[in-house]
Amino acid sequence: MCILFNGIPYRLWLNWFSPAFSSYMNAFVSIICRMSTICVLSDSHLGYRHRMKLQRLKDYRKAFLEAVEKARKQKPGLVIYLGDLFHHKRPDPISMKTAYNALKKIADETPVVLCIGNHDIEGHLGSSYSPLFTILHDNIHVLTHENPHVELKIGGEKIGLHGFQYMRDRKQVEEQLEIISAEVGGNDKEILCMHQAIEGYLEPHEVSLKCLRSIAPRYDLILSGHVHKHQEIREISDVTPTYYAGSTERISFNEADNRNGFLVFRDHRFREPEFVEVESSPMKKIREDLGKKSVEEVNSYIEGLLTNNEGSIKCLQVNLSVELKGEYFNLRQDWSTQFQEYTILDVNVVPDRSLGLGDGFEKKAINEDLIKEYFKKTGMEGRKQLKEVCVKLYQEYGKQ
Repeated sequence: MCILFNGIPYRLWLNWFSPAFSSYMNAFVSIICRMSTICVLSDSHLGYRHRMKLQRLKDYRKAFLEAVEKARKQKPGLVIYLGDLFHHKRPDPISMKTAYNALKKIADETPVVLCIGNHDIEGHLGSSYSPLFTILHDNIHVLTHENPHVELKIGGEKIGLHGFQYMRDRKQVEEQLEIISAEVGGNDKEILCMHQAIEGYLEPHEVSLKCLRSIAPRYDLILSGHVHKHQEIREISDVTPTYYAGSTERISFNEADNRNGFLVFRDHRFREPEFVEVESSPMKKIREDLGKKSVEEVNSYIEGLLTNNEGSIKCLQVNLSVELKGEYFNLRQDWSTQFQEYTILDVNVVPDRSLGLGDGFEKKAINEDLIKEYFKKTGMEGRKQLKEVCVKLYQEYGKQ
């Protein structure tokens, strides 16, 4: 940001005045720059019990807190959170305390505007804990159906922020967008904040590109949460810059290649966002075709692969396609016991479909003996109670 006095950059003026005046002017410019910076975060999913792993709970918390601290270091004049702060509709006490403390810390320094995501909503009436955040601090504002507009002064300009809580029904969403958009106007900058699936970026979607293009001219910036990959919505950005902010932590292996972090807009240059990365827990997907292999060869290959990756990636998914020579049930099923360094370890061996069922496969009718054989060959023979339940279910329903 370059501030001019009578067309001359302010730093040249400083050379002609005393050090005390220079210090004063630097502080003044710092305040102006701070107020014109907007940070946009989304989808932290605090409290997600990912595969019931305690470490994953810590991963989501760590990524969220790192994002908050990095956002604070930007010295923003406004922080926007686009929804799914929590993963569960009734958050656990630790996650609630983490979120409340972080939001209060931000609000002590700058206004915070929150959207309500699908994971934040409970019940058919769409109730949420999120509006209670406004009780925590006067600087926290939550966009809802009842409170769809917030006006703030940021960087010397009046900023209007508009939105509503997540809704699943496309007709209702688009009607609500038209209603609130008709009420937009009178501010220097207008920003639409939502947590919805946009056509072409997630299916099923709740907002069509046609609807979004029709209201886009009313806004200077459109932001959405819900999709965890940061990206520009190019089909709308020719009219109004439009973005998915992305998430602070990965929640599935489908997001293994995503960068995690948040957006920063400086000086209201909405077409020039910066993406600040957060050190989220890395994930890796390995997909290979092994060709024709024996059971022993496949087991040995997997063991070597996991050994080589151990320690570098905590969340690993291995998908192997193979033309198997031998009995499928002799493949090793339990890898997590040996490789406890991994937080999440998925190993899937799939017979090559193009080659039919392969040497080790044949069609069999399900019966009690086959169920017992399955438990024996998969190493689960000791789980007698589970085996008895499966046999009982077969006896009740399998013969119908």
